[in-house]
Amino acid sequence: AAAAAAHPAAAAPTCGCSKKCLEKFALEDLEDFRLTMRGLEKGEKDMLLLGLLLSSEYPVSESQRGKRKQSANRYTYHGEDVCAGAFRHIYDVSQKVFKNLKKHLQEFGPGPRVHGNRGRRPHHALRYHEVRFCADFIKGYADEFGLPFPSPLHGRAARPPVFLPAMESYKSVHKLHVAACQEQDVRALGKTAFRDVWSKRYTHIKFMSAKTDVCSKCELHRGCVTSAILEADKSAALGEYRDHIQEAQQERNAYKQASKDAHQQLSEKQPTFSPPYPPSSQPLKKIHYTFDFAQQVTLPHLARQPGPLYFKTPRKVQLFGVYSEGIPLQTNYLLDETMTIGPNGTKSHGANSVVSLLHHFFEFYGHGEEECVLTADNCAGQNKNRTVLSYLAWRVIVGLHNRIKLSFMIAGHTRCLVDGCFGLVKQRYRKCDVFTLEQLTEVVNTSASCNRPHSTGVPWYQWDTFFDAHFGKVKGIAKFHHFEFSSASPGCVSVREFVNSEETSVCILKSPAVALSRDSLPPVLPSPGQTFERQQYLYKEIRIFVAEPFKDTLCPPPTAVEAATTD
Repeated sequence: AAAAAAHPAAAAPTCGCSKKCLEKFALEDLEDFRLTMRGLEKGEKDMLLLGLLLSSEYPVSESQRGKRKQSANRYTYHGEDVCAGAFRHIYDVSQKVFKNLKKHLQEFGPGPRVHGNRGRRPHHALRYHEVRFCADFIKGYADEFGLPFPSPLHGRAARPPVFLPAMESYKSVHKLHVAACQEQDVRALGKTAFRDVWSKRYTHIKFMSAKTDVCSKCELHRGCVTSAILEADKSAALGEYRDHIQEAQQERNAYKQASKDAHQQLSEKQPTFSPPYPPSSQPLKKIHYTFDFAQQVTLPHLARQPGPLYFKTPRKVQLFGVYSEGIPLQTNYLLDETMTIGPNGTKSHGANSVVSLLHHFFEFYGHGEEECVLTADNCAGQNKNRTVLSYLAWRVIVGLHNRIKLSFMIAGHTRCLVDGCFGLVKQRYRKCDVFTLEQLTEVVNTSASCNRPHSTGVPWYQWDTFFDAHFGKVKGIAKFHHFEFSSASPGCVSVREFVNSEETSVCILKSPAVALSRDSLPPVLPSPGQTFERQQYLYKEIRIFVAEPFKDTLCPPPTAVEAATTD
């Protein structure tokens, strides 16, 4: 009863005359007929009404000379006479349209109605010279301020793109177009027409997006192209820019091919027993791994972050991933600040950390392959250094691998699949309230089927000093992007600047290879954990943002500093 009172039934329609014509018919039948009329096309409905008006017309009076005749209509529905208002309601036609139909019948007869502007050119239509002026303005603006790209992006476009400065927009360029039209006494196009001309004629002219972590060489070449005044200087700068892009594209193609080969081999050859696989136990020669660090995450993390927490330094967790391109599956190492080599989460990105993490991955999560390809970014402190190269040479010498290829993407062009898995983790992480490492582990595990967490720590080894006595340096290591280690030449590394460059062999082994053994590992480095000052800070400043059940887990009361243990 309350719902009925809140939503009363719709009032019955009325025609406005004293005869109450609509009450002669059932309301449901009228509504069904009106819906049928609404389903007709406009032309069909017009011809139906014109026919009804013509058949219901009868003369009323005529002038003495016969020049003017008056007529009226007798409206009916299902044999019942109805007034004009009821007729319009039943046939679902407005008063204005009804009046225009009667006028059309008197002037032109029962023919289809044609709009008066049909075939006429609207007064506001664009002229050819106005559109031509707009197109020339866009092209001239791009030639003067745009940065031409050396080649089409990703091979999908027919023309190389031209990038306008990121600070500009369609609106700002349109304002300049209006000013130019006023100077030349030409009618300016509106914003919609301006963008329509742009999108149809110059699809390759785009605006730069505001990005970070861009290639420094690309920015240098772009600056040279933009600042060049003479055509010869601009052509030379553009040629250097084109060469750099082609080199980056070749490295990207090599990366894609390695991923494709790994996927094909793993789909054809399944391991003969369960993991972990002993080293060089599987006849796999094209396995491809990509590894990198992600930006650190912090605990606690709240989906609705309190403002004061933004200015604090919560507990840090490092994220290191190794992506197996052929499965695909990424192992994500979660390293709390009590687990790293240095105190309070420091020294987590050094060469000892990277090599220890790779060593743990090969031992527990590798495919047991004989040969593999490793891809990493061009960070010298983490990946491209003497310690990493010595470790890979050591693995080949002691028989853990028969061949290892290490490739580095060109700086600024290092986006790869490991970053995509990190992105899936971050998407899930941003939407969750996370207070403990166990909860963060669950976030990684549920972020995507391609992500696998490892949060129990790893043993850290002092690889750098261990290898100093056995391996030397590779001179000019920064300019090389490809390194290959083979059991056919133990202690030697083949280096190339680019994937298509000439190969050069360098011997880095100092001592005899017999002095090295897979069972002889460097000394273990204990994790110092958190300093007393750091514990005090977390307890006083961060604990108030942690949910009650997890306060003592994430920010316990300060205690004496003890080295953290690892599995």
